[in-house]
Order: sequence, then structure tokens, then C-alpha cells
Amino acid sequence: MKVTLIFLLLAQVSWAGPFQQRGLFDFMLEDEASGIGPEDHVPELPELEPLGPVCPFRCQCHLRVVQCSDLELGTNPLKSSGIENGAFQGMKKLSYIRIADTNITSIPQGLPPSLTELHLDGNKISRVDAASLKGLNNLAKLGLSFNSISVVDNGSLANTPHLRELHLDNNKLIKVPGGLAEHKYIQVVYLHNNNISAVGANDFCPPGYNTKKASYSGVSLFSNPVQYWEIQPSTFRCVYVRSAIQLGNYK
Repeated sequence: MKVTLIFLLLAQVSWAGPFQQRGLFDFMLEDEASGIGPEDHVPELPELEPLGPVCPFRCQCHLRVVQCSDLELGTNPLKSSGIENGAFQGMKKLSYIRIADTNITSIPQGLPPSLTELHLDGNKISRVDAASLKGLNNLAKLGLSFNSISVVDNGSLANTPHLRELHLDNNKLIKVPGGLAEHKYIQVVYLHNNNISAVGANDFCPPGYNTKKASYSGVSLFSNPVQYWEIQPSTFRCVYVRSAIQLGNYK
């Protein structure tokens, strides 16, 4: 009896056809022949309700009140005349402003004292006015790269007593801005790609070795007409390490 069953099983296997690779189209034809369509395989998804208002990035939203610490106004046909004096005064918690690649020719007046970063790169600013930085006691980073700045008013840096970084590269400065040696906290100064032809022994550091001033961690002066071998070594006596100084020949 067992031999008979085994014989029948082997006979069924031998009668089966060889395996053939079949594509998705073959199975679709079988489904159509059996009356089964694609709609029988894919369940209907419920309709999604539209999302409500989304709170902007770096903002806190409460009912109809929106408080933001991120403000981007870059790449706009904005002019200085389009920013009214005190336009930002109502933003008491604003910490970051970026107005880049526009047509403004001066630093906006009446900026909020809560600012910690101000980026005005890629504009047409020709002068740093000390009055425009007055009251920015919390400002830690000031970006003014890629403008047409040739003058930095005396007292400008004194109005930003907690400034850590100053970016004035790619401008038209003919000398190192005044006030760096007296500034207590500034540590990074970018002055490359300007028209600076001379660097004084006390332009960056106070006379002697004043330990109350923070040491520089980055100073860039490359691509200026000043000859680096003409700069006295003591000029950078308050730099943390020599590798933090970037000098080079004028292009």
C-alpha cells in the first residue's frame, strides 16, 4: 500500500510542467480573466483633513499672538528707505536678524537691544555708523561681509560691548577699524579682501599684556596690500595661538 502511494505521488510530480519565470503582466491578465480588478486589491484611503496654521520656525504661537526669534529678509529688492526707524522695536525677544543681498546702503536704525546676531552681508553698505549700533549690548556676532564699507566710525565697537565675532571681509577698508584693542570680548575678526595697507602695533591688542582682554582665536588679513613681513610680531601678542592668524600676499 505504501509503495502504491509513493508511486502515485511521484507520478504527479513528473506530470507537472517545468517552472517558468512569469512577470507581473501575466498575473494581471489572470486577474482580469477571473474578474478581479486592481480596485479589489487596494483599500480606499480616508480623505485627509487640511492642516491648520503652522507656527513659523523659531517662533512661539499663542492664539493670535506670534513671538519670533528668527527674522529673514534676505534676497529682496529692499532699500534703506523701506525700513522705517524703529520698525523692529515691538519685537522685544528678537535675537536674530538677517538682511542679506538687498539694496540697503546703511545699517537700519532702532534695532532691538535683544539682538545677539545681526547679519547684513551682501548689501551696499558704505559706512558703519556708530549711532546705528547704539544700545546693542547683547550683540555677539556682526556680519558685514561683501559690502562697500570704507569707514567704521569711532565708537562703533564700544556700542557693542559683548561682541565676539566681527566679519568685515570683502569690503573697501583702508585700515584696521578702531576700538579692537580696547574691546574686552571680541575674539574673531575677519578683515581679508580689503584695501588695508598697514597694520599698527596696537591695532588689535592693548599696550603691554592686558590679561583682561579675551585672546583672539581667529584673525584674517590675507588678500590685503599690507606686506606681512612689515607687521611687527608683537602686534598679535594677545592672540591665543599663532595658527589663528591668517596672513598672505595681496592678490
